[in-house]
Amino acid sequence: MSDARFVNQKAVGSPVLPDEAIPLVEGDGRFLNDIRLPGMYHVAFLRSQHAHALIRSVDTAKARELTGVVMVLTGKELLGKVEPFRSMPNRFSGGESVQHWLAFDKVRFCGEAVCAVVAEDRATAEDAAELIEVDYEPLPVVTDPRLGGQDGAALVHDTCPNNYLIKREYERGNVDEAFRNAHLVVKRKFKIGRKQALCLESRGCVAGYRESTFGLTMWISHQLPYVVRHYLANHLHLPENDIRVVVPHTGGGFGQKASIYPEEFVCAYLALNLRRAVKWVEDRLENMVASTHARDQSIEVAVAVDRDGRILALSSDVCVDVGAYSTYLWSAGMEPLQTAGLMPGPYKVPAMRYRTCGVATNKTPVGPYRAVGRPSASASLELLLDEVARRLDLDPVELRARNLIPIEAMPYRNANNLVHDNVNYLPCLKLAATKAQYDRLRAEQRERGANGKLRGIGIACYAELTGLGTSTAVGPGTLLQPGRDAVTLRLETTGVLSIAAALPSQGQRIMTAMRQVACDELGIALDDITCVNNDTAMAPYGFGTFASRTAVFGSGAVIQAAKELRRRMLALGAHLLNVPVGELTIVNSVLQTIDRAKTLPIREMAEKSYFSAKNIPPELNPGFEVTSFYDPKFGSFAGGTHIAVVDVDAHTGEVSIVRYVAAEDVGTIINPAVVEGQIIGGIAQGIGEALLEELVYDETGQPRTVTLADYLVPSALEVPRIELHHANTSSAALGGFKGCGEGSIIGALGAVACAVADALSRRGGDIHDFPATPERVLKGLGVLPSDA
Repeated sequence: MSDARFVNQKAVGSPVLPDEAIPLVEGDGRFLNDIRLPGMYHVAFLRSQHAHALIRSVDTAKARELTGVVMVLTGKELLGKVEPFRSMPNRFSGGESVQHWLAFDKVRFCGEAVCAVVAEDRATAEDAAELIEVDYEPLPVVTDPRLGGQDGAALVHDTCPNNYLIKREYERGNVDEAFRNAHLVVKRKFKIGRKQALCLESRGCVAGYRESTFGLTMWISHQLPYVVRHYLANHLHLPENDIRVVVPHTGGGFGQKASIYPEEFVCAYLALNLRRAVKWVEDRLENMVASTHARDQSIEVAVAVDRDGRILALSSDVCVDVGAYSTYLWSAGMEPLQTAGLMPGPYKVPAMRYRTCGVATNKTPVGPYRAVGRPSASASLELLLDEVARRLDLDPVELRARNLIPIEAMPYRNANNLVHDNVNYLPCLKLAATKAQYDRLRAEQRERGANGKLRGIGIACYAELTGLGTSTAVGPGTLLQPGRDAVTLRLETTGVLSIAAALPSQGQRIMTAMRQVACDELGIALDDITCVNNDTAMAPYGFGTFASRTAVFGSGAVIQAAKELRRRMLALGAHLLNVPVGELTIVNSVLQTIDRAKTLPIREMAEKSYFSAKNIPPELNPGFEVTSFYDPKFGSFAGGTHIAVVDVDAHTGEVSIVRYVAAEDVGTIINPAVVEGQIIGGIAQGIGEALLEELVYDETGQPRTVTLADYLVPSALEVPRIELHHANTSSAALGGFKGCGEGSIIGALGAVACAVADALSRRGGDIHDFPATPERVLKGLGVLPSDA
C-alpha cells in the first residue's frame, strides 16, 4: 500500500473519471458493427414463423440463384459436422433438451433459425432468405406452463414427459409443525410477466479466418470471451489455442450476452468453411424473438408467523415458463431454482419448503437476466409481509425489522443453507426509513383527500450474493460453474503499468476500478496505468463478467499480483539507490526513501531493468510481469432497503412514482460515481419490470410485442430522482469489495410492487399480476371486471 505520509487521498473511494468512457462519449467507440474486414461476407438467418411445426422440406434453389449469394446453409447440412447444444442431465431434470444450430426436423418457437444465407452484403442475404421455401406441418402449441405440465399435453420435446425441463422439491426444518403451531398463516399469489434485457446493442459477431496466427478469430458482443473460446473449440472440434476471441466495446449485456447461442457458432462454421470472414448483427426484431427472455413466473407463497410477526416457516410453489430449450451453459434451472431457493432473502427463516419447476413451452428460451430469479422471489415475499403486517396491525417497517438477520447473529446459516456474513440489513432499513422520513410519509398518506389519487408506500429489503467463487454451485444442470479469474500486471519500459484481464465491461467500468486498486497498491500514478481487456490473445484465462463478480475478482487479482510486483520493484529500486528495502516506498510513480533524500522514477528503473540488465544481479531482476489468479471461494452478501412512494390514479389506472429512497450495503466502494450509476440503472430496470415491461404471446405462440412501440421500457420521465445512501460493511474478499451490479433491481421491483398494492388497499383493492399496467390496476380496484 502506498505510504500514507505521501499520499493524501486514496484512489479507491474516489469518483475517478472512467477513462474507458472517453472514446464512447467522443464518438470513437468501436462496437461489433464497426468491424469491417477485407472481403467480408454478411449473414442473415431465415427464422420460423411457426411456434411449433414439423419441417417437411426446405427448398433453397431460388435463394442460391440470387446474384450476390455465396452460400445457403440448412440444418441437415450441419448434421454430423458440429455438436448441437445439449442440456446436462442432473437429478432434477425432466428430460434432455437438444438444440441444433439450425432446426432441421422441427421448430419449437417463433424466431428459431432454420437457414443461414451468406451474401456479399446484408441486404442481399435478407432478400435471399425470403426466397427460401419451407414446408411446415403445424403442431399443437404449448403456451401455458401450467397446462403444458399436465398429462396429455402436447410435448415440446419428446424426451421431456409433461414438458418438465427441471423440477425440484426441497425442505429444511419442520415446516408442517411450524404451520400447525403458527399464530397466523398468510398465503398469496404473485405473477411476473416475460421480460427482455433489451441491450442498446443487440448480439452479433465477426468470424475471421486465419486472421493473424489463429485459425479462427471471433469478434463478439459477449460477456465471457474465454468461455466462448472453450465451447467453440468443443463444438467445432478445434484446438482451443487456435481460436482467438475478442470482445470490442459492448452496448449492454445484462446476462443476455452470457449464454451460448446458435447464430454465432454458425458464423464460425461458415468462416472456417468459406475461408473468408463473415459478419452477422442481430436487428431489433431478431433480438426480441431470438435472444433469451427472462422471468415469466407464477408463484404461490405462504408464511407462518408467531403473534409478534416473526417468521416461523416459508413455503412456496414456483412455476416458470422457460421456453423451448434449456439455454446453453446456464440451463432451464436458473430461474426456477434461484427464485425458489433464494426467496428467504435477508430474513431469518428457520424452516422452508419449496416446489419449483421449469416447463418447456413454444416460446423463446429463458436465460440469465440481471439478478436471475431474485426480483420476483423478493417481491412475492415482500408483498406477503405487507399482508402479514396488515393482519397483525403492525407497521411494515417494524415487521421487517423483527425478521431481518442482525449483524450480531452473523455468520448466520439460513434455511436455504446460505451463510450471511458482513452485511448491514437492519442498518440499511433504518437508514432508508430515516432518510425517507417514513413516519411523515405515513402521516401524509393518511391525510390525503379523495382527489382521485391513491398514495402508496412500498418497502423492500433484499440480499444479493455476489462474487461467487469455486465453492459456490450455480445450480444443477449448469455447465458453467464459477471459477478463478486472473489479471496480468506488466510494467513497461516507459514506467506505465498495463493490466490485462478477460473481464468485459457493459457499463461496470471495471478497467477504471482495477486501475484505482493498482494505484493504491503500487503507488503508481493513475495516469500511468492502462488496461488491455477482453482479448484471449493478450489476457490471462478468466470466466468473464456475470453474477456481480467482476470488481471482486478483478480487483482481488490485482491486489494479489501487485503484492509480488511491488516486492520486485522495491528490491530493484533499493539496489539501484543503494539503500535498504525497508527505507524505500513508492509515491506517484517514483521510488523514494522515506526522508525523500533519494529518488528514482519508476520509468528509469524499468528501463534499466530491461536495457542495463548486465549490471543487475539476476535475483533482483526477475522481470516485471506478474499474473495472479484470484478465487474468493464462497462470495459475499450485499444488501439494502428501498422505499418507493407512488400515486395511483383511480380513474385511469396510471401509476406515478413520486419519491424513491435506497440505502445499500455494497462493501468497500472503489468508485462512487460508477456505483451510483450501477444502482440507479438497476432501479430503472426494476421500475420497468414493475410497471411497464412485458413480452406477450397469443394462444398460437405468436409474439405480439416485437417492437419498442409495444414493449414499453422506462424513460427519463418514468424514473424519478433516486435518493441514494449507504451503510456499507467490508466483505471478507480482498479489499473488502462486494458486487453491486444486480442488487438494486431486486429492491426496485419489490418496493414499487408493494407501493402499488398499498395504494390499492386504500380502496379495498389488490394486485397480484405484474407489471402493474393501467388495466391491471383498474381490475385490482374493481373498476374493470377481472375477466375483461
